[in-house]
Amino acid sequence: MFGPYRIEAPLGRGGMGEVYRAYDTGQQRMVALKVLLPGLAGDPQYTERFRRESAIAARLREPHVIPIHRYGEIDGQLFLDMRLVEGAHLGAVLRDGPLDPSVAVGVVEQLAAALDAAHADGLVHRDVKPSNVLCAGRARPTDFVYLVDFGIARSVDGAGITTDGEMIGSIEYMAPERFGSTRLDHRSDVYSLACLFFECLTGRRPFVAAERLGVIRAHLQDPPPTLAAARPGLPPTLDDVLARGLAKDPSDRHPSASAFADAAREALQTVPPTPS
Repeated sequence: MFGPYRIEAPLGRGGMGEVYRAYDTGQQRMVALKVLLPGLAGDPQYTERFRRESAIAARLREPHVIPIHRYGEIDGQLFLDMRLVEGAHLGAVLRDGPLDPSVAVGVVEQLAAALDAAHADGLVHRDVKPSNVLCAGRARPTDFVYLVDFGIARSVDGAGITTDGEMIGSIEYMAPERFGSTRLDHRSDVYSLACLFFECLTGRRPFVAAERLGVIRAHLQDPPPTLAAARPGLPPTLDDVLARGLAKDPSDRHPSASAFADAAREALQTVPPTPS
């Protein structure tokens, strides 16, 4: 038992905590319960930010955001109680190979709607990645997706790292400004969304290196790879969309997640004809 929750089975774990299938004995319903690492509750600044940002996330009523029922602290551990949704995460889906371009754009459009809703309330996700996308479509998993972990992957000071120097999030999808000390805004999520889109199209991440420092250096310095280099045959019109979404300077990126998704859809619909 964890407070009123009867833990039934683990659903996943990451650097911030663990997610369980649990039964809420008070409300008599099955839920997804995320329990954060005990050490995070020891920082009063983090606890305050967690509560404030969880309150914002709980208010979101966008269809592609899993509703949060309850949040708080039990026995020194921060937790989130969310609707239990069955489905595989996008990372697992991509193990079977990259997506058709039209399907990939559809995924990005759904995620953009979730991000725009959060950004409108001043909440930056900061950990957009395939394992934080839950695929719950019936005919095809990617027909309906949720973006999860709102209100979790935030730093204490508003920058890209915590007060003790630990970086929160997955470096493979982090915008260049995440590796500095500047304050972040919604455009860092646009960059991460572009990284995810590249992976949906090609089955690989845009920046790959043997060492973590190599990945960070690539985010900071290397131009985005072309789609042809990763998966020949993809519409070349998408390269310009990705190049802007992956711009090193936030001011050079699309102004919103939906603007990025709209540009991807438009590029897909204006593929030049193949010469005869």
